[in-house]
Amino acid sequence: MDIASLATAPPRVWHKDVATVPRNFYRQILGLNPFKTSYFALYRPLYDLQSRLILVGGVIFAIAAGIPLPIIGIIFGKIINKFPPTEDELRTRLGQLMGVAVAYFVVTWAWSVCWGVVGERVSRRFRERLVERALGMEMAFFDTEAPDLTGTLTEKTQIIQLGTSEKCGLFIASVSYFVAAFVVGFTLNAKLTGIMLVSVIPSMAIIVYTGTKFVSKFSKQAATYVEEASAIAESALRAVQIVQAFGVSEQLAQTHVKFLRSALREGVKKSLSGALMLGSVYFVAYAANGLAFWEGHQLRKGHGEQLAEAGTIYAVVFLILDASFVVGQFGPFIQTFALAAAAGQSVYSILDHPKSKIDVYSEEGKELDHTQFEKDIRLEDVSFVYPARSTSRVLNGVTLHYPAGKVTGMVGPSGSGKSTVVGLLLRFYDPVAGRVTIGGEDIRSFNIASLRSHIALVTQSPTLFTGTILENIMHGLPKDEQLPEAEILARVNAAAKDAHCDFLDHLPDGLHTKVGSGHHSQLSGGQKQRICLARALVGNPSLLILDEYTSAMDPSSEAIVLEALKRSSAASGRTTIIIAHRLATVKHADKIIVLKDGALVEEGPHDALVAAEGLYAELIRAQQFEKKMPLSTSSSSVISSNLSTAKDEPAKEETKAALEATATPAEAKPSQKSAATLIRRCLSLSRPEIPVIAIGLLSSIVSGGVIVGEAVVFGNLVELLNDNTISKKLNDRVDLFCLMFFILSLIALLAHACGGGAFGVVSENLVLRVRDISFRTIMSQDMEWFSKPDHSHHALMSKLNMDSGSISGLSGIILGTIFSITASMLGGIILAHVMAWRIAVVLLSAVPVMLAAGFFRLRILAKAEERHQTAYNGAAALASEACSAIQTVAALGREHDVLRLYREAVQKPYEESLKFITWGNVLLAFSLSVTYFVYALAYWWGARNVREGRYSQRDFFIVLPALLFSAQAAGQMFSLAPEITRAKTAARSVFDLHDEKPSIICDPPSALSSSNTSEKDIELSPQQPCSRNNGRLEFRDVSLYYKTRPNVPALNNVSLSIQSGHYAAFVGRSGAGKSSCINLIERFFDPTSGVVLLDGKDVRSVPVQEHRARLALVEQEPDLFPGSIQFNICLGARPGATVGLDEVIKVAKKCGLHDFIMGLPEGYNTECGAHGNRFSGGQRQRLAIARALIRDPEILLLDEATSQLDANTEKEVRSAIAAASSGRTTIMIAHRLASVQHADRIYVFDGGKIVEEGKHDELVAMGGVYSGMVGAQELG
Repeated sequence: MDIASLATAPPRVWHKDVATVPRNFYRQILGLNPFKTSYFALYRPLYDLQSRLILVGGVIFAIAAGIPLPIIGIIFGKIINKFPPTEDELRTRLGQLMGVAVAYFVVTWAWSVCWGVVGERVSRRFRERLVERALGMEMAFFDTEAPDLTGTLTEKTQIIQLGTSEKCGLFIASVSYFVAAFVVGFTLNAKLTGIMLVSVIPSMAIIVYTGTKFVSKFSKQAATYVEEASAIAESALRAVQIVQAFGVSEQLAQTHVKFLRSALREGVKKSLSGALMLGSVYFVAYAANGLAFWEGHQLRKGHGEQLAEAGTIYAVVFLILDASFVVGQFGPFIQTFALAAAAGQSVYSILDHPKSKIDVYSEEGKELDHTQFEKDIRLEDVSFVYPARSTSRVLNGVTLHYPAGKVTGMVGPSGSGKSTVVGLLLRFYDPVAGRVTIGGEDIRSFNIASLRSHIALVTQSPTLFTGTILENIMHGLPKDEQLPEAEILARVNAAAKDAHCDFLDHLPDGLHTKVGSGHHSQLSGGQKQRICLARALVGNPSLLILDEYTSAMDPSSEAIVLEALKRSSAASGRTTIIIAHRLATVKHADKIIVLKDGALVEEGPHDALVAAEGLYAELIRAQQFEKKMPLSTSSSSVISSNLSTAKDEPAKEETKAALEATATPAEAKPSQKSAATLIRRCLSLSRPEIPVIAIGLLSSIVSGGVIVGEAVVFGNLVELLNDNTISKKLNDRVDLFCLMFFILSLIALLAHACGGGAFGVVSENLVLRVRDISFRTIMSQDMEWFSKPDHSHHALMSKLNMDSGSISGLSGIILGTIFSITASMLGGIILAHVMAWRIAVVLLSAVPVMLAAGFFRLRILAKAEERHQTAYNGAAALASEACSAIQTVAALGREHDVLRLYREAVQKPYEESLKFITWGNVLLAFSLSVTYFVYALAYWWGARNVREGRYSQRDFFIVLPALLFSAQAAGQMFSLAPEITRAKTAARSVFDLHDEKPSIICDPPSALSSSNTSEKDIELSPQQPCSRNNGRLEFRDVSLYYKTRPNVPALNNVSLSIQSGHYAAFVGRSGAGKSSCINLIERFFDPTSGVVLLDGKDVRSVPVQEHRARLALVEQEPDLFPGSIQFNICLGARPGATVGLDEVIKVAKKCGLHDFIMGLPEGYNTECGAHGNRFSGGQRQRLAIARALIRDPEILLLDEATSQLDANTEKEVRSAIAAASSGRTTIMIAHRLASVQHADRIYVFDGGKIVEEGKHDELVAMGGVYSGMVGAQELG
C-alpha cells in the first residue's frame, strides 16, 4: 500500500495492495521481538559510524513521514466544514496543505534514500563476507552441511536486502501513520473514532487473515502439483532422444496434464477465495462509510456537536479506513522481515561456522619449495572417513609410497579410495588416523597455500572458468611470480603443446576464444580436458595428479597426451600420480597401486602385477583383448603414423564442426502477431469459458460504475451534513444516502467476487491448456529443432513455466480491470460535466497529472524491484561459478583471485544503485506528494465557483470524487503495464512455439493416446514378439549435413550392410560420424543424400512410430524419469503393449538387476528420483538396458553404454548387453575396444567415412587405424 494516499483517497485506490497475511501471522509478529529473533542481527555488518548514522536517520525520517498525512486529513476536514470558505481562510488552508505536502516530499525522499543505502550496504557486505568465507571453508563443511552457496549468495542476500531497505522504512512510516491517524481521530471525535475502531479494524483483520489463509493454502497445493508436472516435463526434455526413440511422449503428456488438472482445481479455489476476500474488503469499506456518516449525523441530531460536522466525519472515516488498510499491510511486511531473518540465519550459519582447521587464509606453516618434492611422498597407516558417512571407512590403515620423480598409477574398483587419497594429498581433508608426509614431514606442518601451489590436479570432469582459454591456462601459473607478458605467452603455448591442444590453431580466436559459462558448448569434453591439462602443466608443478583425465578422449588423442606427459615428466623430474579406470593409461607407469575397499591389495609394475594373478590381473582381463596383436610394426609406430595426419585435417574438421555446431544461426524473423491477434488466440483457447468471461466483464463494468454511484452519495451527504437545520426530511435523506452506501457495498461485494472468481476460472483453464499444448508441441519436434541454441531444455522449461504462466495476463483478468477502470473514468467524466462543467473542465486538465503520478510511482517501484533482482547478476554468476567448482578453485589456489574479482564485480552495480536511490527517489517522492497540489487546485477552483453561486457544494463534492478519485484509480492501471507487456511477449513466444512444424512428422499417437502407463500393470494390447528374421540394415551412399554446420559433412557417402541378427560395432575418433549413424537409424534426422534401408524398405516410407517400435536405444548417459523402477522399465514397451510385473522381473533378471531390486525396501516400486539420481551409473545403465529389452526390439542400439564405468561394473554391464543382444541385430558404439572385439563386424569411422571394416582379428592384422587404436589400449 502507498501511504501517500491514506488521508484523501477512497478504499478502491488500494484494492491492489490488500495484504497477504501469512498463516503463522501471530508467530511472526512475536518473531520481531529483538530477544526472540535474528532479524536485528542483519544490521551487524553496519559496523562503521557513517552506516549507523544513516540507519538512525532512516528511522527518524520514516517516523516523521507518517505524520503529515493525518495533518492533511485535518486540513481537508476544515475546508469541507466551512465550504465554501472565505478567500483568506481558503488561502490559509491551502498554504498549510502545500506546506505539509512539501514536508512530506522531503521526509519521504530522505527516508527512502537512507533505507535504500542501508539495504545496499548490508547486502553488499554480506555478499563479500559470504564469498570470502565460502572459499576458505574446508571440504568437510560442504560434505556435512551441503549448503546451497549459490542460492545463499543470490536469493538469500536479495531477501535480506529487501528486508533491510525501503520496505523497512515504509513499514516504520506505516506504523507511524497508524498511530498518528488514531491520535488525530480521537482528537477530532473520540466517539466516532471508537465506533470505527471497534467495527472496522477487527472486520478488516478477520477478512484479510481468513482470506489469505485460504489463498496461501490453495496456492501451495497448486504449486506442489505444478512442480510435479514440471519435473515430468524437465525429465522428458533432458532425455528427449529417449522419449522419441521409445515413443512415450503421449504417456508422459498424460501424466503431465494429470498434475496440471490437479493444479487447476486448487488454482480455481485460490481465485475464488481471493475474489471473495477482495469483495468483502470493499463491502466493509463502503459499509463503514455509510455507518460513519449515519453515526455522525446521529451525534449532530442528538447533541448538535460541532465535532460531527461533515468535514470532521470525512477526516475520521478516511483516516480510520486507511489505518485499517495499514493493519492489513502489516502481514506482508512481517512476512518480508521474517523471510529476511530466516535468510540471515542461513547466512550466519556459514559466516559463524567454527574456524576451519584447514585454513587457506592462514599464514602459519612452513613455506615449501620444489626441493621438498624431490623426496618421496607417503601415506603412513592412514585411515579416513568422510564426515557425511562417519560409519563407513574409506581408507583403513593404508600405507602407500609414491617415489619422487616417478609415475605412479592408482587403480581399483569404484569406491576403493583412489580419489580420497588425492583429497588428502591436497589437504582438502585430514586423515582421522595416521599421517601424510613429504620427505618425512607431516604435510599438516606446511602452509596450505604454499603446499597447493606446488601441486596440480586434473579431474575427470574438466572445469573451465568464464574467460578466454589463455586466461584459463594462466590460472595454473604460480601466484607469487610476476612474469613478463612474453614469457607468460611462451609458457602457455608450451603447456598447450604438451597437452595436445592442437585444435587451438583452428579456432578463429585461438587462445583468446571465450569459454566458461555459456561458451562450453564450443568445445568437446576431450578438448576441455586438454585445456585443463595445459593449465596443470603451465606452472611446472612438483606434483602432478591426474584423476581420470583422459576419460573423454579417444584412444588417438590419449596416446599423444601420454607420450607428451612421459617426456615432460622425465625432463622435469616431476612426481606424477595417475588414477584411471582405463588400465591402458597406467600400464607404462613406474609403479601401480591397486586399492580395494580402502586397503592396499597389491603394488608393483604392470608386468609383475599381471604375473601375480591378483585383482589387477582380474581387472586387466575385464578390459583385455583375447588375442595378442600380430602387428607388423610396433604399436607406438602405428599410432604415430596413423595420428600424424590426425593432427591436421581431422582435428581441423572436428574443431570447425564443433564451432559451427554452436554458431548462432541467422535470427528468425520476430513474430509479427499483433496484440489483437494474441488476444483472439487466447480467447480461442478460452472458448469453453466464454459464458464465464461474459459474467466477469459485466461484473467489472458494474464494479467500475460503483465509483460513480459513490460520488453521488458522497456529494449529497456532505451537503446534508453541512446543513445546520435539523428536520425530518433532512434526517430521512441522510438515512437514505447512508443506506445507499450499504447498497453500494453489497453491489461491490458481488461484483468483485463474481468478477475475480470468473476471471480466475478463465485464467487457470487458459494456463492449463497452454502448458499442455506447449509440452505436446515440444515433444513432437524433430531433433534438428532441439539442436538450436534457443531450444535448450532450460529455455524450453522457461516457455513451459514462465511464459505459460505470464500469458494469463491477456485473459479476462486484464480485460476486466481495463473495463472496470474505463467504466469508472467515462462515468466520472460524464457525471462531472453534467453536474458542473466549469469545474469539470479545469479538474479534467489535472487528470493527466494524477495519471502521470501513478505511472511514475509504479515505474520507480518496478525499477527498484528490478534493480534488487538483477543488479548483482554478473557478480553472482562469478561467485556461483567459483562455488560450484570449489575443489578446482582450492586446487589452483584461486581464493584471493576470485575474491578480488568478485569485489570488483560488485563495485559498479553498487555505485549505480546508489545513484538510482538518490535520484530515483526524488521522482518517487514527487509522485507521492504531487496529488495534494492537485487537490489544492480543486478546492481553490471549486470554492470560487460555489462562492460565485454557479454551483452548490453538492455539485462540487460530486465532481471532486467523480473525477479525481476515478483518476487515482485509473493511475493504478499503469500497474498493469508490466503485466501486459510480459503477457504479450509470453503470448508471442508461446504461439510461435505452437506454430512450429517438425520436418520429421511423427504419427498421431493413436495407440498411445489410450495408454495408461502406471505404477501397476500396463493394461494395453498384447505385445508382439520381434521377428528374428527381421532387422537387416543397409546404408547406401548416405551423406548427412546438419543444418547447424552446413559446410561440414557428418557422414560422407557411407555404405554398409548389417545382416539380421548380427552384432556390429562402430568405432573411431570423436566426431567421426558414429552417433550420426544411430541418429539416421532412429530417424532423428533424415539423410541429406542416399538412403537408409531396414529390411529392404526406405525408412522414410514407414510411419515414424511404426519404425521406432522395432528399435531400442541405450545411451551413454542413461536418463530415468520420476516414478518407480517398474514404471521406468515399462516405458520401454512397444506402443499398445501389455506389460505385467512378471515380464518386468524377467528382463531385470537378464540384466542382473533382480536381486539388487529385491534388496531395496520397496522393490520394484522404489522411486528412481529425478534422472535416476538415486542409483549409481552402472545401475542406471542396466535399468536402461532393461527398458530396452522390455520392448523385445528387432534392433538394439548401444551408444557408449559402458564408457564411464569401472572395470568390474563394465564387466557386469557387458554381460547384460551380451544377454540382450542374443538373437537380434545389435549395433554398439564404443571407445573401449575390448567391448566390441567379439562383434561380427567392426566399422572404423574417420572424418565421416568408413575407413576400415571387418572382424577384430582381420582389422588388427591390417595394421591400420583400428590396429593403432588397439595398440593404444593393449594391456597384455
